[in-house]
Amino acid sequence: MIIEQLDIDVVMEEMKRVRAFVFSIAGKTGLDERQTQELHLVVEEAVANVVNYSGATTMSLRAWRENDSLYVSVTDDGIPFDPTHYPPPNLNVPGEERQAGGLGIHYIRTMSDGVTYRRNDDKNILTILYIIRYGDKNH
Repeated sequence: MIIEQLDIDVVMEEMKRVRAFVFSIAGKTGLDERQTQELHLVVEEAVANVVNYSGATTMSLRAWRENDSLYVSVTDDGIPFDPTHYPPPNLNVPGEERQAGGLGIHYIRTMSDGVTYRRNDDKNILTILYIIRYGDKNH
């Protein structure tokens, strides 16, 4: 069941609307403050990657719930890019020596419970899984 959908312009100025989208989802699914902040960071990173690197002209976000699983998809018409195949950053190297890029994808992977990518009808579709953990302070 879709609980929220948002079409946005592919510009950083849309982050206020992205934040409102995430907080609406959080309210509808009962996420606590920590879970809400994690989800916000993950979705914001996914949107920022599209804005900054994809060359997309359209983007949409969609959220739906299946039992205790929350899914958020980010769909864009930019160049094909599968972040699930992007190598993880070497976090053992000091930041100033580390190759640029990849931290946003790292956050998306580590702060969510799963990420899938597919290309369909010339669109990138990144789907983020977030398990709703009621009262779980260890997530």
